[in-house]
Amino acid sequence: MAAVEHAIFASRLPAWFLAHGWHPDQVLQNCGLRIVTEDGTGGRVPDVTVWDQAPKVGGVWATVWGLHLAIEIVSKSSEAMDHVIKRTEYAAARVARYWIVDRDAANTVIRFELAGDDYVEVGRQPLAWLLDTDPADHL
Repeated sequence: MAAVEHAIFASRLPAWFLAHGWHPDQVLQNCGLRIVTEDGTGGRVPDVTVWDQAPKVGGVWATVWGLHLAIEIVSKSSEAMDHVIKRTEYAAARVARYWIVDRDAANTVIRFELAGDDYVEVGRQPLAWLLDTDPADHL
């Protein structure tokens, strides 16, 4: 996906949540997450994160405690990372929901929910369709 498209989607998604009553402190762009897995501790910076309440401030990396959803917008250079590596890491860190906005013509949003130790796909719709719905219908 071109950088401009990436930026547009990274703006549309938080606006969608905000328009449906989420507080700005709950919907963040590029918030660094501390990811703790069996292999060790690392960090990721999802394009958009949605929180039950504002994450604890004061550090560089937020813990995943209270993280409701992590969203990655796929770039050509990050396709394998977003579809495989980040998905595995977020599942191991117990992030409840993970969405990928894909690079296809419809900008398909693939929605996953944690089930046990891995994600199961719970929906796959074009981004335009998703943005015409209420986030509560998908969370």
